[in-house]
Amino acid sequence: MRANSLRPAVLAGAALAAAMIAFGGPRAQAADPETIHWQVDADRGYSPDVVQFTLTGGSAGGGKMISSPASLNVLEGLTADQLASSQRRPVSFRVARDAGQFQCEGFAEARHASGECRFQGSQSFAQVLAARGVGRADTAELYRLTVHNVGANYLDELRSLRYPTPTVDELARAGEHGVGLKYMRDMAAAGFPPDRVDHLILAHDHGVEPHYVATLVAAGYRPPSTEDLIQLRDHGVAADFMKGLRQAGLQGVSTAQVVEMHDHGVSTAWLAGLRKAGYDKLSVSDLVFLSERGVSTEYMAGLGTLGYHRLSVAQVAQLRDHGVSPDWLSGVRRAGYGDLSIDQLVGLRDRGVSVEFLEGVRQAGYRTLSPEEILLLRDHGVSPDFVHEVVALGYGAMSPADIARIHDRGLSANALRKASALGHKLTVDELIRLRDAGTI
Repeated sequence: MRANSLRPAVLAGAALAAAMIAFGGPRAQAADPETIHWQVDADRGYSPDVVQFTLTGGSAGGGKMISSPASLNVLEGLTADQLASSQRRPVSFRVARDAGQFQCEGFAEARHASGECRFQGSQSFAQVLAARGVGRADTAELYRLTVHNVGANYLDELRSLRYPTPTVDELARAGEHGVGLKYMRDMAAAGFPPDRVDHLILAHDHGVEPHYVATLVAAGYRPPSTEDLIQLRDHGVAADFMKGLRQAGLQGVSTAQVVEMHDHGVSTAWLAGLRKAGYDKLSVSDLVFLSERGVSTEYMAGLGTLGYHRLSVAQVAQLRDHGVSPDWLSGVRRAGYGDLSIDQLVGLRDRGVSVEFLEGVRQAGYRTLSPEEILLLRDHGVSPDFVHEVVALGYGAMSPADIARIHDRGLSANALRKASALGHKLTVDELIRLRDAGTI
């Protein structure tokens, strides 16, 4: 057998990964390939002795095309001079592998060549597979193994890495999915568990690279299963994110919870900020709940600075959802309303009560109004300037309800001045009657 000499083969390893295009029906594994066409394009090679080699294999029920760079050393019998010929000339060459060989014939001209191949499976290699417990390979399976250069060295590597003995189909699929020896070794070195060849294939199909596995392990995280690892990779969860979760005290979360947090914008910097703000024991659902509402660490820190340290997640979300900002809260406190409940604060914010409104009413002399009285004035369109006029004209003892009442009845500051000129202080009812009569 030619396991060591043929490792730089035409149809195996990383060069093949981008080349397999299936067409037609499902693969008929038990049938011999009916027709194998080949093409060589020297113009697409990377160097003078490297060409692009394409095989199109047919079988009963379908076919596939495989194309990859190949050294002319691998195409035994085909030379650069033959390809460079300006005249069409016959050529023949052989591609030999542990599992079988292709004997190819055709014509070459002007750096291009094409023709047909005959495949011959290696019965000695089929016996090796059976002896090692892999199973007995038929001609179609030997064809698959040959195309992807899966040979004795592949079996040796799996054994050295302590993988369970694979089936013939698993070996063939590993080659078909681009799982080469280097990927296999590097994944093992990174900490990928050698439990099943199928898992290695699945990881490769989902773009799980050895570096990704190594960075996760270095961050202190070992995925409990291949499915977990793939789920993390599919959702773009990086090792730094896993490390940040550990630093935030979230070591025991499931992979599904990790993905949920990542997908909902929970960042490690955000977790660190929450921890600093005193929120270091929140559940995953609480973290997602806050992140979905755009609650920033600056927002949480701002609430803490104003004395709101131990709010529930629901209360924080309530404040954020209703537009209660730390700046607005600070102004409300300066206006003398530092002891309001969350519901009262939300009620004021929802009704458009500004800091300027509270400050204006306070400066007019109304320093101890309840939230309900503030809302009464605001809902009736009473401005701080109007309250100032009422107080200045001697009606400073008037209740917020009466101020709202005279405002609703159209009593302006000018009307109040006319009433004051009458020489005595009038009641609210008297003021309204005079206004209705047109006297003031």
